[in-house]
Amino acid sequence: MFDEIYGDEAFTEAMRAVGGPYFDFGRHQAFRFPEGWIKRTSCDLMVVFATRWTMEHVVRRLTQQVPNIHFVQGHVTGLLADTTGARVTGVKARGEEGEWTLEADLVVDACGRGSRSPKWLEKLGFTPPEESVVRSFLGYATVYGYVPDDAWPGDIKSIAAPPFPGATRGGFVVPQENGLVGIMAAGQSRDYPPGDEEGFTEFLRTAITPVMYDMWRQCEPVTEIETTKTSQNRLRRWHELDRRPQGFIPIGDAVAAFNPVYGQGMTSAVLQAKTLGDRLAENDDLDAVVTGFPEDAVQASQFAWSAATDADLGFPATEVENLAVSDKDPETISYLSDMRRAATFDGGVASAFFRAQATLNGGLLFQPQVMERVRTVLAEAGPDERDHERPPEWSEDAEPIALS
Repeated sequence: MFDEIYGDEAFTEAMRAVGGPYFDFGRHQAFRFPEGWIKRTSCDLMVVFATRWTMEHVVRRLTQQVPNIHFVQGHVTGLLADTTGARVTGVKARGEEGEWTLEADLVVDACGRGSRSPKWLEKLGFTPPEESVVRSFLGYATVYGYVPDDAWPGDIKSIAAPPFPGATRGGFVVPQENGLVGIMAAGQSRDYPPGDEEGFTEFLRTAITPVMYDMWRQCEPVTEIETTKTSQNRLRRWHELDRRPQGFIPIGDAVAAFNPVYGQGMTSAVLQAKTLGDRLAENDDLDAVVTGFPEDAVQASQFAWSAATDADLGFPATEVENLAVSDKDPETISYLSDMRRAATFDGGVASAFFRAQATLNGGLLFQPQVMERVRTVLAEAGPDERDHERPPEWSEDAEPIALS
């Protein structure tokens, strides 16, 4: 998606230039469902990995190359408004040279989870948006280091085994630039992984799969173990406000922030950014864009929000604020469970899942050809007597599903 924004595969090429590993996600990613390890086969979904700081550096550098973008450094302290108070006209900021203002026709709040714009708008006389929160009490402990090439099982290049109901200890092993590897322990329902080496080691030893523990034992760490507990899902309901200012748009985590274990926050933000770009390109009426965009942002985030909260609500310890948790369509729940199980047997179903996850388009999973493949696979599968402790070491080719 970054390539769509910057054009000509500029992002992918820049990431590969700084040493980011590049591979077929469906073939080389080992992903653990509650129903077992997803079948690995080529899905023509190429990905590039790197540490967060390297990726942000690449994005910043590419953005600086856009001719009509100018960077100004400072700390925003509030919003400016016109004399009527109905329109945001810029921001107040503080920098090395003191306080200053920046006027604008449109202010976009991309300040992330820590955005203070609801408070700033309240000072201008607007009612802040209500917030829906789902807390699953997940914590991370992460360390970076180097592991021998032969520590990776078979042709696996990335491992994702997030916690699921009944198994609160999971983790990830993720390749980074220039041979660096990130090893992450993830604990759900207040089963937080510790930051000391002994506790971290024991946590991985008792996690869903021993693969992460095996790789950690062979790892040469180059950082300390860092922990975090920022894992709640939060939706700010900007789209439901009866009165909003013109000249102002929230975007990304300032609208919807997700439990990061599901890896959907950046994709959601990029989808929103692309939608905003499309709306601005096709509409000369800026006020119309501002009026309609909160609903656009929610639509772009809907799959990520549903996927993250549905998964987190499966844990008994999860707490909810301002969200009606109603029973979903039993047929949909049953089908999604069948789809996940079928994906552990069939690479075509697995590829459809990865494509839906990568594009945040859940509708792909409900296309007739996917649903038919799920039914066929499960009818032929029989009892599951496989050992799901470790992922299969080698990927296999499978007949793809033509997605529309």
